[in-house]
Amino acid sequence: MRKQTLFGIFCCWFLAIGIGFGDEVIFKCGDRLTGTVKTVDGGKMTFSSKVAGTVTLNLADIKTFTTEKPIEVILKQDETEPVKQTASASDEEGHVRIGEQTDVKIEDIAKVNPPVVKWTGKVTAGASVVKGNTDSISGNLSFEASRRTEHYRSSGWGAYYFERQKNINTHQEHTTTDNFFLKGQFDWFFTEKNYMYGNLKFEKDRIALLDHRISPGAGYGRQWVEGTLLNFQTELGATWTDEKYLQQTEANQYFSGRFAYHADKTFWSKVKCYHNFEWIPSAKGSYMYLINADIGFQAPITARLSFDAKIQTAYNNDPADARYRTDTRYLCGVSWIF
Repeated sequence: MRKQTLFGIFCCWFLAIGIGFGDEVIFKCGDRLTGTVKTVDGGKMTFSSKVAGTVTLNLADIKTFTTEKPIEVILKQDETEPVKQTASASDEEGHVRIGEQTDVKIEDIAKVNPPVVKWTGKVTAGASVVKGNTDSISGNLSFEASRRTEHYRSSGWGAYYFERQKNINTHQEHTTTDNFFLKGQFDWFFTEKNYMYGNLKFEKDRIALLDHRISPGAGYGRQWVEGTLLNFQTELGATWTDEKYLQQTEANQYFSGRFAYHADKTFWSKVKCYHNFEWIPSAKGSYMYLINADIGFQAPITARLSFDAKIQTAYNNDPADARYRTDTRYLCGVSWIF
């Protein structure tokens, strides 16, 4: 009987200790929340609790917190050297003890468990084959990728579009679309929201008689909003262009201004809508300018695949002879997300 009683007491003690395992947040109002500290960023803590689920907490409301396992902490005054230690409660309100260090103010914590810096983006492919009264084949392949650190962002874009039609009576083939572009950009954030950028773009369009257009540029940008659900940024700068059409013997070279913006919004944590706009007016005169714009959405199919659809417009106010000013594409395809 005595052994059973001792065994029961031991089990209850073990369960009590087991229940207490985990991280704990103590609020200034006296409430407590147990679970797991996920991340801290922008004055907010993401905390996972079995009772409340995943919640977002304001650091200003937290008295102190503890962690069972080491967390990676980056302080505002030294954001280049993260410290990986356990956190323990501090006797002083609004403070926390990190490892063996002295107490630090919770408001001085810039990040906890920041995401691993890696390249992210997508590769999109689409194709169409029509046989019968119409005989045509078309395809498009594009990619976009970016890598974001605390002070730098590297981005790349590229696309190739092709379409060929065959006359069912004469069987003569006629290419109606054949163009591609590549673009790279590097952003340096000298403050949290302001950055300087440098970019380089190469374009070629056989149907528009564009042999090449090479455009290096630089300027200033502002990241008004940046997050997982909403992003908005604007850019203003200058571009130098080397441009040659097939009927020309020499290339045109000129300076241009540049204004651009990007916006994207994610709905229901899954469907992403986006819009890009770029205006490039030439310094030669108001009659020469380029506009590039698109609008589209991305909906998930699986964790790694998504369906993409967009409308893309390229406007050249001074095109080659006998060529239209506007090219509009209606595109859809499947993307691989990385």
